[in-house]
Amino acid sequence: MKKQLFFACIILSIVFSSCKKEENKKEESPAETEAIKNSFKVTLTATVTVDDNFQLYYSQNDYEAPYQEDNSVWVAVKASDKPQDIVFILPEDVLPNYIRIDFGTNEKQKEIIIQNFKMNYFSKSFEAKGSLFFNYFIPNDCITILEKNKAVVQNIKSTDGRYDPLFYSEKALYDQIQLLIK
Repeated sequence: MKKQLFFACIILSIVFSSCKKEENKKEESPAETEAIKNSFKVTLTATVTVDDNFQLYYSQNDYEAPYQEDNSVWVAVKASDKPQDIVFILPEDVLPNYIRIDFGTNEKQKEIIIQNFKMNYFSKSFEAKGSLFFNYFIPNDCITILEKNKAVVQNIKSTDGRYDPLFYSEKALYDQIQLLIK
């Protein structure tokens, strides 16, 4: 009798928690879906083998102070031995001039292999596959390029002990962004 009551309680708690999860799911309205579709989107396809958080900063004019936290988008990255899309969707009506991609906060991160970099805005897109990424971005002193032709990088601490691996966009990327947004 006690076993049956115990199992009945477990089943009921599963059913009620499942129902509650369904209630908490928010469906996107058509307007929200359209806003996302029309937002500036950056996709970095990379193999990241340790859980991490990547961040994309953007500046909207040429004379903006250093990148601001308010002008950034975070994406949680789950570890995988396979390439995955790390997608940054900028807020509606934000058109960047320059971007910076921070390659994580996890100091235990292993080698990262960059397969592709892509930007989309409405029906226009720009893509840089593999090592072409380095034509548009410059690493800081917390990133070492291990194999340039295979686009393999390693996050490291700087000589002063700082861990902040990132890539700044080059003028060439600025030019590509301008082609997308005009």
